[in-house]
Amino acid sequence: MTRSKPARLEIDLDVTSEAVPSVRAIVRAHLGLWGLSCLSGRVELTATELLTNVLRHTQPDSRTGARSARLMVTRLPGALNICVRDFNVALPLLANAGLEAESGRGLQLVVASADDFGYSLINGGKDVWANFCISDVDTNESLRGRGTS
Repeated sequence: MTRSKPARLEIDLDVTSEAVPSVRAIVRAHLGLWGLSCLSGRVELTATELLTNVLRHTQPDSRTGARSARLMVTRLPGALNICVRDFNVALPLLANAGLEAESGRGLQLVVASADDFGYSLINGGKDVWANFCISDVDTNESLRGRGTS
Protein backbone atom coordinates (compact mmCIF):
# COMPACT_ATOMS: atom_id res chain seq x y z
CA MET A 1 0.00 0.00 0.00
CA THR A 2 1.32 3.44 -0.92
CA ARG A 3 0.33 6.65 0.84
CA SER A 4 1.49 10.03 -0.30
CA LYS A 5 0.89 13.53 0.96
CA PRO A 6 2.94 16.68 0.58
CA ALA A 7 6.53 16.01 1.67
CA ARG A 8 5.80 12.41 2.80
CA LEU A 9 5.70 9.06 1.04
CA GLU A 10 4.95 5.76 2.79
CA ILE A 11 4.99 2.35 1.17
CA ASP A 12 4.00 -0.81 3.04
CA LEU A 13 5.27 -3.79 1.13
CA ASP A 14 6.21 -7.41 1.12
CA VAL A 15 9.86 -7.13 0.23
CA THR A 16 10.79 -9.23 -2.78
CA SER A 17 13.55 -8.78 -5.32
CA GLU A 18 10.80 -8.03 -7.87
CA ALA A 19 9.33 -5.22 -5.75
CA VAL A 20 12.55 -3.22 -5.36
CA PRO A 21 12.68 -1.72 -8.90
CA SER A 22 9.06 -0.55 -8.57
CA VAL A 23 9.82 1.09 -5.24
CA ARG A 24 12.82 2.86 -6.78
CA ALA A 25 10.62 4.21 -9.57
CA ILE A 26 8.04 5.51 -7.07
CA VAL A 27 10.75 7.18 -4.99
CA ARG A 28 12.29 8.74 -8.11
CA ALA A 29 8.91 10.12 -9.19
CA HIS A 30 8.27 11.68 -5.78
CA LEU A 31 11.70 13.27 -5.67
CA GLY A 32 10.93 14.80 -9.06
CA LEU A 33 7.60 16.15 -7.78
CA TRP A 34 9.36 17.64 -4.76
CA GLY A 35 12.01 19.30 -6.93
CA LEU A 36 14.75 17.01 -5.61
CA SER A 37 15.70 15.00 -8.69
CA CYS A 38 19.31 15.87 -7.93
CA LEU A 39 19.16 13.37 -5.04
CA SER A 40 17.63 10.54 -7.07
CA GLY A 41 20.72 8.40 -7.56
CA ARG A 42 21.82 8.51 -3.93
CA VAL A 43 18.33 8.02 -2.50
CA GLU A 44 17.44 5.19 -4.89
CA LEU A 45 20.69 3.40 -4.04
CA THR A 46 19.93 3.77 -0.34
CA ALA A 47 16.36 2.48 -0.75
CA THR A 48 17.66 -0.50 -2.71
CA GLU A 49 20.30 -1.38 -0.13
CA LEU A 50 17.99 -1.00 2.88
CA LEU A 51 15.24 -3.09 1.26
CA THR A 52 17.76 -5.72 0.17
CA ASN A 53 18.90 -5.97 3.79
CA VAL A 54 15.32 -6.73 4.80
CA LEU A 55 15.18 -9.41 2.12
CA ARG A 56 18.47 -10.99 3.18
CA HIS A 57 18.45 -10.60 6.94
CA THR A 58 14.87 -10.90 8.19
CA GLN A 59 12.91 -14.08 8.61
CA PRO A 60 9.65 -14.42 6.70
CA ASP A 61 6.42 -14.32 8.67
CA SER A 62 5.55 -17.87 9.71
CA ARG A 63 1.92 -17.51 8.57
CA THR A 64 2.27 -15.59 5.31
CA GLY A 65 5.88 -16.16 4.29
CA ALA A 66 6.21 -12.41 3.66
CA ARG A 67 9.03 -10.13 4.70
CA SER A 68 7.08 -7.00 5.54
CA ALA A 69 8.59 -3.54 5.69
CA ARG A 70 7.57 0.09 5.50
CA LEU A 71 9.57 2.59 3.46
CA MET A 72 9.11 6.21 4.47
CA VAL A 73 10.55 9.18 2.58
CA THR A 74 10.09 12.54 4.25
CA ARG A 75 11.13 15.97 3.10
CA LEU A 76 12.26 17.94 6.15
CA PRO A 77 13.56 21.50 6.41
CA GLY A 78 17.08 21.21 5.00
CA ALA A 79 17.08 17.42 4.60
CA LEU A 80 15.43 14.42 3.03
CA ASN A 81 14.99 11.38 5.29
CA ILE A 82 14.54 7.84 4.05
CA CYS A 83 13.66 5.17 6.58
CA VAL A 84 12.96 1.45 6.29
CA ARG A 85 11.07 -0.15 9.17
CA ASP A 86 11.15 -3.90 9.51
CA PHE A 87 9.94 -6.23 12.19
CA ASN A 88 13.20 -7.87 13.19
CA VAL A 89 15.09 -6.60 16.25
CA ALA A 90 18.51 -7.65 14.92
CA LEU A 91 20.48 -4.46 14.38
CA PRO A 92 22.34 -3.81 11.14
CA LEU A 93 26.07 -4.47 11.18
CA LEU A 94 28.55 -2.53 9.11
CA ALA A 95 30.56 -5.39 7.59
CA ASN A 96 34.13 -5.27 6.34
CA ALA A 97 33.70 -7.18 3.10
CA GLY A 98 36.90 -8.48 1.56
CA LEU A 99 38.00 -7.54 -1.94
CA GLU A 100 36.72 -10.84 -3.35
CA ALA A 101 33.39 -10.78 -1.48
CA GLU A 102 30.26 -10.72 -3.63
CA SER A 103 28.10 -9.15 -0.91
CA GLY A 104 28.40 -7.35 2.40
CA ARG A 105 28.89 -3.79 1.17
CA GLY A 106 25.29 -2.55 1.36
CA LEU A 107 25.55 -0.50 4.53
CA GLN A 108 28.96 0.79 3.46
CA LEU A 109 27.27 2.15 0.32
CA VAL A 110 24.51 3.73 2.41
CA VAL A 111 27.03 5.39 4.74
CA ALA A 112 29.04 6.66 1.75
CA SER A 113 25.94 7.98 -0.06
CA ALA A 114 24.07 9.60 2.81
CA ASP A 115 24.99 12.62 4.90
CA ASP A 116 23.84 10.85 8.07
CA PHE A 117 22.85 7.27 8.87
CA GLY A 118 21.51 5.43 11.87
CA TYR A 119 19.02 3.00 13.30
CA SER A 120 16.78 2.69 16.32
CA LEU A 121 14.79 -0.08 17.90
CA ILE A 122 11.02 0.17 17.83
CA ASN A 123 8.47 -2.13 19.40
CA GLY A 124 9.07 -5.47 17.68
CA GLY A 125 11.56 -4.24 15.09
CA LYS A 126 13.77 -1.40 13.99
CA ASP A 127 14.02 1.70 11.84
CA VAL A 128 17.09 2.07 9.64
CA TRP A 129 17.39 5.58 8.24
CA ALA A 130 19.55 7.91 6.20
CA ASN A 131 19.44 11.68 5.78
CA PHE A 132 20.44 13.69 2.73
CA CYS A 133 21.12 17.39 3.16
CA ILE A 134 19.27 19.68 0.78
CA SER A 135 19.52 23.39 0.24
CA ASP A 136 17.54 26.00 -1.63
CA VAL A 137 20.20 25.76 -4.36
CA ASP A 138 19.46 22.01 -4.83
CA THR A 139 15.74 22.67 -5.13
CA ASN A 140 16.15 25.67 -7.46
CA GLU A 141 18.52 23.81 -9.80
CA SER A 142 16.13 20.89 -9.97
CA LEU A 143 13.18 23.15 -10.70
CA ARG A 144 15.12 24.97 -13.45
CA GLY A 145 15.98 21.61 -15.02
CA ARG A 146 12.34 20.53 -15.01
CA GLY A 147 11.27 23.74 -16.71
CA THR A 148 13.55 23.18 -19.70
CA SER A 149 12.75 19.58 -20.42
